[in-house]
Amino acid sequence: MHAGMPAPVHPRLHSRGATAGTADGSLIRVLVYAPSPARASWVEAELADRAVMVQIGFSVEHVVSALTEDPPPRPQILVADFDDMSGGELFHLHTLREQGWFGRIIALGNLPTSLRSSLAIEHVLRPPFIDGALREVITNAGFANTTSKLPIL
Repeated sequence: MHAGMPAPVHPRLHSRGATAGTADGSLIRVLVYAPSPARASWVEAELADRAVMVQIGFSVEHVVSALTEDPPPRPQILVADFDDMSGGELFHLHTLREQGWFGRIIALGNLPTSLRSSLAIEHVLRPPFIDGALREVITNAGFANTTSKLPIL
């Protein structure tokens, strides 16, 4: 790959959004898992026209694979709709932390404190979703750092 070319995205993910970057030239990479069309539309509108590269995950398995197995730079943020996840999907999502992805998770929906703690979820946005809420969390929380897989000793 040539310097300056974007890293390939996971083959089962689709990129959406701006590719302009932040003031310092870095790009905020966000992976979104929102099976509900209404919530997916809201998230897409929140992240439009920003220095954000949005990747869309179509299953929890694909999200985990993209965040733990793809070469860097990986998304720093996962935005996930927890109201639409089954128990098995919630259990599988814990693989992210077990496999060494330490990015930030923003949860959409209602979830218990124990789940928030076990996944180290930093922000929870509950319905009704207000215009600008997700955009503010992402752009004002210093998410411009990249993440990479830590070696297992």
